Amino acid sequence: MSNVTTHTLFEALSQWRDAGWIRSIDLAFVEFLQQAGERSDAVLLAACCVSHQAGRGHTQVDLKALMDAPETLLNLPPENRHAADCALPSELFKQYGLDLNDALAASQCVDLNGHGTEPLVLSEHTLYLRRYWQYETFIEQSVQARMQDRPVINDELLKSTLAKLFAPTENGDINWQRVACANTVRNRFSVITGGPGTGKTYTVVRLLTALQHQALTLGLPPLRVSLAAPTGKAAARLTESIENELEQLVQNDKLSSLKDALLSIQPEGKTLHRLLGVKPNSRAFKHNAENPLRTDVVIVDEASMIDIEMMTALLKATPKHARLVLIGDKDQLASVEAGAVLGNLCAGADEGHYHSETAKWLQNIADTPTFPSELIDDKGEQRLQHVVKFRKSYRFKGPIADLANAINRQDDAATQQEIEKAKAAEEDYPVNLYEVSSLDDPAFEALIRGSLTLHVRNNADTTTDANNINEIAHEALQNLSNFQILTALREGPWGMKAVNQKVGDILGVNANTWYEGRPVMVTKNDYGLKLNNGDIGIALKDPEHGHLRVAFPDQEHGVRWILPSRLTHIETVYAMTVHKSQGSEFKHTVMILPEHDSPVMSKELLYTGITRAKERLSLVGNKLFSQGGKRV
Repeated sequence: MSNVTTHTLFEALSQWRDAGWIRSIDLAFVEFLQQAGERSDAVLLAACCVSHQAGRGHTQVDLKALMDAPETLLNLPPENRHAADCALPSELFKQYGLDLNDALAASQCVDLNGHGTEPLVLSEHTLYLRRYWQYETFIEQSVQARMQDRPVINDELLKSTLAKLFAPTENGDINWQRVACANTVRNRFSVITGGPGTGKTYTVVRLLTALQHQALTLGLPPLRVSLAAPTGKAAARLTESIENELEQLVQNDKLSSLKDALLSIQPEGKTLHRLLGVKPNSRAFKHNAENPLRTDVVIVDEASMIDIEMMTALLKATPKHARLVLIGDKDQLASVEAGAVLGNLCAGADEGHYHSETAKWLQNIADTPTFPSELIDDKGEQRLQHVVKFRKSYRFKGPIADLANAINRQDDAATQQEIEKAKAAEEDYPVNLYEVSSLDDPAFEALIRGSLTLHVRNNADTTTDANNINEIAHEALQNLSNFQILTALREGPWGMKAVNQKVGDILGVNANTWYEGRPVMVTKNDYGLKLNNGDIGIALKDPEHGHLRVAFPDQEHGVRWILPSRLTHIETVYAMTVHKSQGSEFKHTVMILPEHDSPVMSKELLYTGITRAKERLSLVGNKLFSQGGKRV
């Protein structure tokens, strides 16, 4: 451990940067404040911390938590990056941060009311970078304005439409999907949240039908609808799901009176970047407050992945008259970028907090049983009158769901019970446990080799026919959803990079070079190639010319081909982090958990990773399944 008193603060922070504890931009921000005249080491240290937290997805820093437990709050030192030369955060705060609150209040670089231009904003005991303060303030004001402005609707028409679209519930249960439709038609801003298999996409089609039927019956033109998701894969899944559900409804003779409304629905999902129109080499979008989208309804799926900057852009581009509907699982991980927008909007939704007036209207229009008294709260926030949580899963059931739900409830006893069931079960049980000491363990190698052989090697064996190369590529891309390895971390012996390297060794290839069958993920938006962060492709041999090309899914043409030399920001993706897996599902998911406790090992990360598995879940780690269920 270093003697921190022999270092200036800047030298200590430079050591953090050199050891990989913080980013270069965090240190550059400190330099910028010094050049702007800031002389307080306490302010500079806090500024470095708030910048570091922004890089970890947090929009602000709670000063009390920062002073009480800086290592825990900042996740420093990071996993597998302990450095003997670096002072711990608590050491720096003991030397430089004792007068932190007074120093921030007196600093010329800190704004105390949010109305100035200073780079930092202090609100009570919370410190923000100005940009994120502005985003949060705008989102709050915009959402409030949309909640106060209700569209004109015909209640009785809506009630009769919902009766046709939804079958009566059994056992007197509330049909929350029907409630969500009623609530969304009634409001200009709405949130629908629910876990896997709760019928969110099922509800979207019926919601669009109800909205279109309202417009057409009132003599208005069909509503212009924009469907979007944060990633290309999520947008494609949204489109496919709506198309399948729409086809069934159109063929239903009982819905003949709604056929015009059904036929007016155009189920084309886009990425948010494509919807808003990316300006090359810029953070700005073509559609904004001055040039809003030409739309009447905006529905965004997988909204848990929306960061605070994207939400700001979306609200600016959505016309004030349009309905904005966010759909997603509030219990999943928040965006990799800063801000947990959906989670914040849904805070308290488990308990309902519906006003009596809200509940009465929804019960009448949705023709549903009386809301339980525990969901009624006349002092509930106005925000929660616009949120509906789905409380029943129709598809996601069984041992994988039971484990995920136990973790989400933080029920240690139930979690341990599910782990014990998996330990005692036969090989074909949906949840499998692999307690291994390292990635070199023969049990891990056998698991990976057996799973990968089914689809990775087949991709390389079937690319000889030039006539159907697009079909082969499409099938190869589809096969990538059969099996996926997920990790909690990027670095370290249990991290994504190490796992990808190990899989390459198992397959007899260098995982980070180009070869036939290599799956890759785009790690940075490439506006020239029209590729977004998170897009996944696979390298296949061109049967006509013999060289490798990378196939990516394309909404318009099915498959698009790009030469490997043009891809500058990609990484092999046999394994990906749980964060990157959001919006995807895999038949068999292997989730690798780190050896030691880490702040990233939250219930949200575990829940998100486990719920990516559709049919089989394999949990891999070292001594993780015998600790009272607290780690898994």
